[in-house]
Amino acid sequence: MFFDFVTHYGGAQQCTARLCAELKEYYNVSVADAYGCCNAYLETLSQSNVPVNVLLPEADSNFIGHRGRPFRRMVSILKQLPALTVLSKRLAKTVRQVKPDLIWTNSSKALFFLAASRCKRKCPVLMYAHGWYHKELVSPLTRILIRNCADGVLAVSNPTARALESWGVAAAKIHVVYNTVDFARIAEEGQNGVLEPVPGSDKKFKILVPAVLVQTKGQHTAVKAAGMLSAEGFDFSMYLAGDQAPGDATGYGDYLRKLISENTLAEKVFLLGWRTDIRALINYCDAVVLPTHTEGLPMSVIEPMILRRPVITTPVGGITDLIKDAQTGLLFDVDDNLSLAACLRKIMRHKELRTALADNAYQYINKCFSPARHLGLVHDALESEMDKRGNT
Repeated sequence: MFFDFVTHYGGAQQCTARLCAELKEYYNVSVADAYGCCNAYLETLSQSNVPVNVLLPEADSNFIGHRGRPFRRMVSILKQLPALTVLSKRLAKTVRQVKPDLIWTNSSKALFFLAASRCKRKCPVLMYAHGWYHKELVSPLTRILIRNCADGVLAVSNPTARALESWGVAAAKIHVVYNTVDFARIAEEGQNGVLEPVPGSDKKFKILVPAVLVQTKGQHTAVKAAGMLSAEGFDFSMYLAGDQAPGDATGYGDYLRKLISENTLAEKVFLLGWRTDIRALINYCDAVVLPTHTEGLPMSVIEPMILRRPVITTPVGGITDLIKDAQTGLLFDVDDNLSLAACLRKIMRHKELRTALADNAYQYINKCFSPARHLGLVHDALESEMDKRGNT
């Protein structure tokens, strides 16, 4: 059984829905979802005939919010405490009814509720670490929960595994399993045309930045690099494809709009919002940029590799498992718009470099991160954790 608070259909949630479908080859799989508020996630599970138990559909609020503002965050938690108590009881009841041999989750919040509901006593509880989990990026409470409340951890990359070990997770508890990716479907959807026209289609070179609009995805670095290239006379369009993160009140989207205006980029940099045709959009563009500060094993890097589009990104988290600089892509440092601009100049000027990077990346991703290999790793990890409890 999978349990979490799914409010946004991002990369980790897409991988979870796919994994639930794939695991049906071996197990009876079900999902417990806190609020049932993410329709795309629920629809995908329904298409795979994965049963879903929505625990608290009547909840007034789906977010705690106010990250970085401890007092306001605490007030929000206290307001939601009665509803969260009901949710915890319903989770315990669902576990008693389903009687799972193993439960996994993607978040420390869900891990806390699994521990509070005493689910850990009934079966192994696993944490699927989809992010980098570098110590500086993980709160002390999350570190305590993972060390003490998770029987095992599924690490999405080798850097994630090393980061977990660095702050005290026992190596014997960690299984590196990568991401759940449907290569065939990505390739198929990439061949579809974009669902709606995009501005700037007359430009010579098209750049895609596919990520939710939060500061740690680094879109501001891409906009600053675009400002430099525009001043030098390069003919390009840059598309920021992603919506505001649920519960985010930082105003990052407004900051990006201001940055675009200040750099006179209104005719070259476009905020597209959430796109359901992201793979077709990748194929439509000439290169993909991800100026992120932290990642596990991002779909926004994997998908262009499968679709033979060159990737320019930062050497953080599991990206270094995917991108070997100047071989399967180009790397630049976090927040370094000068280096990003230099990378973009290279691929805009040299078509043969774009082709070589894309071809190398395509062969590498198919060799080392195939769906069959991933499913085998996950299956072995789950069997190992169930065997420790004597489940068969």
